[in-house]
Amino acid sequence: MKRILLTLTVLLEIMGVGTGLLSVPVTSAQAADHASLSVIAPVISCEALGNVDLAPVVGAAVHGQKAAVLQTPKGTFCKVTGQIAPAISFEVDLPMEHWTQRFLFGGCGGLCGMTRVGVSNAGACAPALNGEFVMAGDDMGHTGPMMGLSQGEFGKDPQKRIDFAYRANHVTALAAKALTAAFYGQAPKYSYFVGCSDGGREALMEAQRFPDDFNGISAGAPAALFTVQNSFYHAWNVRGNQRADGTNILLQSRVGILHDAVIRHCDTFSGVKDGILEEPRTCHFDPAWVQCPAGHGDTSHCLTAEETQAALRLYKGATDEAGNSYVIGGPLPGSELQWALPATAHGESMSYGIAASAIAYVIPAQGDEKAADLSRFLFDDESFARMSALASLYNAANTNLRPFRKHGGRLILWHGLADQSISPLNTIAYYQGVQGEMGVEQTDSFLKFYLLPGVGHCGNGEGFPQVDFLSPLMAWTETGTAPGSIRTERTTQGKDAMGPPSGGHIKPPAGGQIHVAMPSQPYARPNATAIASRPVYSYPYIAQYAGTGDVNDAQNYRPVKSLVSLPMIFKSHAMSLIGPDNQKNYEVRNGKLEVMH
Repeated sequence: MKRILLTLTVLLEIMGVGTGLLSVPVTSAQAADHASLSVIAPVISCEALGNVDLAPVVGAAVHGQKAAVLQTPKGTFCKVTGQIAPAISFEVDLPMEHWTQRFLFGGCGGLCGMTRVGVSNAGACAPALNGEFVMAGDDMGHTGPMMGLSQGEFGKDPQKRIDFAYRANHVTALAAKALTAAFYGQAPKYSYFVGCSDGGREALMEAQRFPDDFNGISAGAPAALFTVQNSFYHAWNVRGNQRADGTNILLQSRVGILHDAVIRHCDTFSGVKDGILEEPRTCHFDPAWVQCPAGHGDTSHCLTAEETQAALRLYKGATDEAGNSYVIGGPLPGSELQWALPATAHGESMSYGIAASAIAYVIPAQGDEKAADLSRFLFDDESFARMSALASLYNAANTNLRPFRKHGGRLILWHGLADQSISPLNTIAYYQGVQGEMGVEQTDSFLKFYLLPGVGHCGNGEGFPQVDFLSPLMAWTETGTAPGSIRTERTTQGKDAMGPPSGGHIKPPAGGQIHVAMPSQPYARPNATAIASRPVYSYPYIAQYAGTGDVNDAQNYRPVKSLVSLPMIFKSHAMSLIGPDNQKNYEVRNGKLEVMH
């Protein structure tokens, strides 16, 4: 078959690149949840789509490109796969029956290493549920497990570091838009990126480095300070909980004691005694809440002095011997059941695999396999400098989002307050950084920030983890209706998984809870049946029961401003990594990473 050639100039014109796309005008509060867009039919066959020349668009050779018809419960799609040189495997699924002019990119968690399409936090979004989006995903430039010691071995290849850091998603987005333009004869009218964890970092990276790629972005629990997060933070979760002989102190079976004590002593601030802390930053842990009295033999309902001190270290986060902090903060009170703790004195947690792999292969400029032995890692200024050498490559902490705003972009930033894997204090610090750089009013015009009480890393927890962020993002992007409160829900699945709000805790999974990738499919999974709901309000407001009506119904809550003094002041080495225009572009020269000039 004759190969279909689309020149770079034509594709750029179709895709709107460089044309200064206009922002969506503001409409009334009664506007629809999203724009009413007509269905566009394909203008070429699926087979022909496999022959579209993507190289001029992505700026690199594309190998193994092929297209095949994909039958799904939500209709027929044209599935295009291939590999952008050197090794970025991608997949783009294009509806053959009901495309409504939208493109959706799903971020990849962990260190990725797998190619899949899918979207989370969209279970009430009709277009996503119906399979109306062109959807795309990639493996971030390497193949391997999301978790485990070998996950970071791609870091031995400097080009794969660049691809993982920021290039893979950008070139895949360009490829997906080019395929869309070829298949339907027009570019997407609206493009979205949704991701959590490293996917949240990827979401922010797109807004910061490639502000024209997407109109709307949802960034959940972002690993924005990647170089600190995957070294100091997770290494401390291991080492701060170990004795001199390397055995673990505080174990999974003991965190229920800690959690129950926190809930007993801290105000929920919601007006409801439900075991969920709306504002955990006001809760200041006192060791006397849990520590067994001296000489007390029965420790079944209290913690030993050694366990209590380990808990204090985990709350505080990584410091040197003088108490100087290297992280923005540790997990907040109320998150204890989510902590990534080992099950036994000699067991390993999720944090061990993350830190060991990243420190050995990914984060430092020069890898060292011996560094996978975390007993060698030092919490000092020299280590911080070494771990921060490539912050301008990996981190997504650039507070200058003016280009994204100028493009008309809309960004929803969110984080679970019971997240143990990435402290929500990181995201608060970044949000404050954007406000400081761009001003409160300008920030509010394109960025909304939400904190979810009792919710763990990208979900789970005792709070209300079921939430649809895509629908309010689409409404804001397409109709100009800025999100106010967002409904969050607790489901029967969550209730069964977590047990009652206090007491009788079901043992967490070994090593802590992680965000597991969903099966690959070009449409959203529907929400589970909700048994309770609660609103979340844009920061710094929290939800408080209005005093009448069902406490499990979101409509019976009102916003009240947090009592926390703002802006929060963070005294940490990590704060030096948050600021404007702190990213650089890299290339490989003579087999080494070099900054482009």
